[in-house]
Amino acid sequence: MSAAQVTRLRHGLDVVRTLPAPVPRVFRALSEPEELALWWGPPDYPVAWCTVDFRPGGVWHYLLRGVRTGEEFWARAVYGEITPPTALTYLETSSDATGAVTEARPAANVRIELLPAGEADATELVIRIRHQSTLDRDRAIGFGIESGLGRALDTLEALLRRDLHQKEHQ
Repeated sequence: MSAAQVTRLRHGLDVVRTLPAPVPRVFRALSEPEELALWWGPPDYPVAWCTVDFRPGGVWHYLLRGVRTGEEFWARAVYGEITPPTALTYLETSSDATGAVTEARPAANVRIELLPAGEADATELVIRIRHQSTLDRDRAIGFGIESGLGRALDTLEALLRRDLHQKEHQ
């Protein structure tokens, strides 16, 4: 598996990772609820439930649940710009089960870009996460955003490699 390159910035993080699939396939993994449920969240906190209204102004509401602990983390994202299949933005906040915004974790503006990588069927995934302050960035890091996102991207990469392997053996 390739490791993500993570750069800490004053108010956020930039995460860059090359994935073994073409841009449209990676975009599908970011935009369809059944796809997101397969990889979003670290393996020990997988998606237990989610809905996706994938359009500008639409809401992605999801629950991550600890496999061993049962601990739950609700979140919601309101989509901004969506440019299939290369970019999307959203504002992510913590929420409760009804989708009401909570202050449990700091809000983040997220921009995701998908670029063709050097290899014919590879994609460079660029995630730009921005918080209101360095304190909010540090709180998010304390909640495990770097390691959790890295492990979620490991799962996504494994899913894409499995798809590629199945395609090659058909």
